[in-house]
Amino acid sequence: MTDTASSYTADAIAAGRSLYPYPKPVLDTGALAEAIRVQARTWVTAAFGLTVPGPEEFAAAPVETVARFLGGVAEHVRIWGVEAGGDAEPWGIAHLLNAHADSLYAAHGRGDGHLLGALYSLIAARAHVRDGHEGKFALDPFVDDRRPITETALIETIRMQLTTWVPDTFGTVVQIPARWEMRRAADLSDVLVDVMGAAEARYGDVDDDDSIRGMAHLANGRAHGLRAGYGYGDVYLFAALNSLVLAAASLA
Repeated sequence: MTDTASSYTADAIAAGRSLYPYPKPVLDTGALAEAIRVQARTWVTAAFGLTVPGPEEFAAAPVETVARFLGGVAEHVRIWGVEAGGDAEPWGIAHLLNAHADSLYAAHGRGDGHLLGALYSLIAARAHVRDGHEGKFALDPFVDDRRPITETALIETIRMQLTTWVPDTFGTVVQIPARWEMRRAADLSDVLVDVMGAAEARYGDVDDDDSIRGMAHLANGRAHGLRAGYGYGDVYLFAALNSLVLAAASLA
């Protein structure tokens, strides 16, 4: 491990231990809406030419803004379709429409779990539409028809997110476990160790802005995953997911 790569990990672990003045992660309606906004900014404008509203608009009316924005994306897709080949096109459309449906359920008071479902579907849609991924992803991260935001649902969302970019970026060096193999935060933490190691080997000596930014986000995701693995709460799983979304935007 290079000195530069080691510093990424050290800084992230320090941040995870609150040695730096980083705010404690939050998992609530506003945080879920902001996560959707940030994830959409990594690809929706480039893919469809649609403007993603700013953070102030999402903060003022989180659920309503998510539903309105995803409604616009769904309408665009219905009219113009998506530019993806093979199975990527129908699966991309399915996940975008599913994200809109979840946002409408959330807007009608069915619970924040539907916002997590919308975020999950946007992550899957990005893989299909932007990257041409033709594999099948489940339509949501939940184990049944209910939508509780639990450790299991958050871990499955993260596992799917890793599946969308880690194998294509690092090859067979990192194996993403099957759903039934990664059920606890400690299991996820172990996987993130492997992802971080592969990233350090590939990007540790690279000094372009995207690589540095992506490594920093990945290191933060590793730190949050470590805290979740040691029982600090599901909020750190959500924080890890947000960091991994940003890492993928820079590294994938």
